[in-house]
Amino acid sequence: MAHRKTKQHTVNVVKAQFCAPENISYLDLFEGFNELYTINIATNIDFLANLLELFTKVEIIFGNLALVPSTLENTFAMQRNTLQELYKTEHYTNFKEKYAQGNLNIYLADAPLYPEKLFCLKNTQTGATRVILGSNNLDQLPTNSDRNQALVYFDDENAFNYYMNIYNDFKQNNSEIVNENAWEITYEDTQMLENLPILHKAKQDSEHVYPAVSKTTIVKTAEYISDIERLAKDFVDIPKADRKGQAKITNDKIDTIKRKTLENIQVRRAKFEKFMPQLVIEPERNRAFYNEREFNFRPYRGDVKRDAETYLQYMEGFNTAVPAKNIEPLKFEYFKLMSWCFLSPFLARVRTTIREATVTDEVFTYPIVALLCGQSNAGKTIYASLLMKMMTDSALYKAFGQNNFTKTRIDSLLCDIKGLPILIDDITQTQFTNNSGNIIKQEERIIRETKPENLNYYSAILLTANKDLNSLKNELTKRMVVFHVNASWNNEFTRQQKSPCSELIQKMRNNFYSAYLAKIIPHINLYLSQINDLGSSSIDLYNISSEVIISIFKECGLDVPSYMRPLTMKDYFDSRAVNEIMIKFFQRQYRLNRDFFEVNKKNNQLIFEDKSLSSVGKMTPMRIAESLPPELEADVVGDKVIMRLDSATKFFSTEFKEQGLLNKLFGR
Repeated sequence: MAHRKTKQHTVNVVKAQFCAPENISYLDLFEGFNELYTINIATNIDFLANLLELFTKVEIIFGNLALVPSTLENTFAMQRNTLQELYKTEHYTNFKEKYAQGNLNIYLADAPLYPEKLFCLKNTQTGATRVILGSNNLDQLPTNSDRNQALVYFDDENAFNYYMNIYNDFKQNNSEIVNENAWEITYEDTQMLENLPILHKAKQDSEHVYPAVSKTTIVKTAEYISDIERLAKDFVDIPKADRKGQAKITNDKIDTIKRKTLENIQVRRAKFEKFMPQLVIEPERNRAFYNEREFNFRPYRGDVKRDAETYLQYMEGFNTAVPAKNIEPLKFEYFKLMSWCFLSPFLARVRTTIREATVTDEVFTYPIVALLCGQSNAGKTIYASLLMKMMTDSALYKAFGQNNFTKTRIDSLLCDIKGLPILIDDITQTQFTNNSGNIIKQEERIIRETKPENLNYYSAILLTANKDLNSLKNELTKRMVVFHVNASWNNEFTRQQKSPCSELIQKMRNNFYSAYLAKIIPHINLYLSQINDLGSSSIDLYNISSEVIISIFKECGLDVPSYMRPLTMKDYFDSRAVNEIMIKFFQRQYRLNRDFFEVNKKNNQLIFEDKSLSSVGKMTPMRIAESLPPELEADVVGDKVIMRLDSATKFFSTEFKEQGLLNKLFGR
């Protein structure tokens, strides 16, 4: 059946005359004019930055990157998203300067936009005009233009007047200017709400009606729609549309909208921050969120420097808190932990990519479980809290108790928490022995079975223990990163009524970590692409992480302390680093119980037998052998552990000597 022609099916048609096709540079289209008025240039800010250099006056109406079903919630979210995109672009300072000079005005739309790019150009000296029409991806032209796509432009005054009327009508009725307050860089929720142009407009004209939009409106990208829907959840108590689909915001509603929206944001985030924090980093999209609050990858240098100075001040506190001989090793170990924690949110994606792209064991290179152990009262937990504050700017997330180190509970935490390391405090020897095998060897299984969508975001696990754990078998240590703290705070420091550590943690923000993410994400993307393309990569992410941290300190003009040096994979997985517990155990036993050792130089053997009568804390020979590195070739015969003498001498940094007759008689 043929379509029935009615007035309801009419559409605006511009009657044009074809002159000739041209193949010219995109800049040629815009040169020769000094004023620009444009609608919906929103997807490529680099393109906009290039255009700004050509004009002395520019007006831009920004809006949704795609046409979306326009509820008021979506309009609020769209404007919030656009402000965030402006704030984080590297061109922001230039835009702000041009605004201050009166050369640039930006408007945010509060309605679906003109369905194509519109550029109206004018030369005020010669009177020349031009109108350029293009599809929504016109601003991709400088980098990946489609040669089959044709742009249309008009150089006659009639066309300019016609489209300028469209532009001015849209600007007046469906947009609001980004005012001077909104040009101040901020990611704070309160200031963001205060600066939404839609609320400024509602305050000035409470009778303005927001028209209904067809549900069949075209959607351009699923990713953008997802972002808008995520942001729209925050906006509450928005006036509902009437039967015609129209809505309006009255003056008496504005303060209520801001107050209730802010309360909703704070309540929702607090709920997650304390028990189920969500740190989601999307390296391929160059962005990150903590509980849906987007990171600003362009923090002020002064703010980054303040964070860096706060960290250095915190570390200087150890100079008076621990014995002098332990200060440098302790700081170095904590620097290693800092670099690992900062890298840890990427580990899930790295491991998933490796598993999907290759059958090699490279996944063991980036384990998600770390153990921080050593003496009690060494500040292990509070230092971990400092790192969490640096990463999130939130002090709500606390360590989980030791009872959470069970397979069932860890499985639940891995499913509920994203990105931020799961901190479990004060693991005992028994808990670790009973649960570590199932947890450390099968951490990814539960994610694949229950929440496969979280495979790129599940958390690392950071365990702390107040003494050395004596059951670190080789099958576990190759799946773990181990840190040893061989110091404890002195009594005077501990007895202080108000710990300076707490004050510094409270002062810390996440500007340093935001700068870290901006720098390391390109390296992460390169690593992932090499894994996908080649099946392996020569990039050492441990080295990259430490180098990025050090570079930020240098860029802040701060002296890099000696305990900070570029790290490599070897610093985390060298047999001595991993087996520090067993090294200290054997050195102590040889110092106190020489009769436990027998040296057979002829057969190149060191024989160890624990002859103590008490069984408290005593390791079985098999547990000892399983905890020693392969190069010692440890074997068990009865109650004795037999290993290579030359390898043991080097590994334990101890010169084992055969006992003389008198030493054997007196047990020394």
